[in-house]
Amino acid sequence: MNNMEKDQLIAEVERLKLENERLKQEIAKLRGVKRPLAGSMDSMSTKLKEALRE
Repeated sequence: MNNMEKDQLIAEVERLKLENERLKQEIAKLRGVKRPLAGSMDSMSTKLKEALRE
């Protein structure tokens, strides 16, 4: 492998690291948006269980 190929691979790895970080942040944002929905489903589930117990 010559130096040019090595430099290109290093640049690509750096680009992928940045893309990975961006995607992780995007996932965190989306999870933040969906958390209340999941929470409301949990409370609905709990209410349903309580209603079934009565």
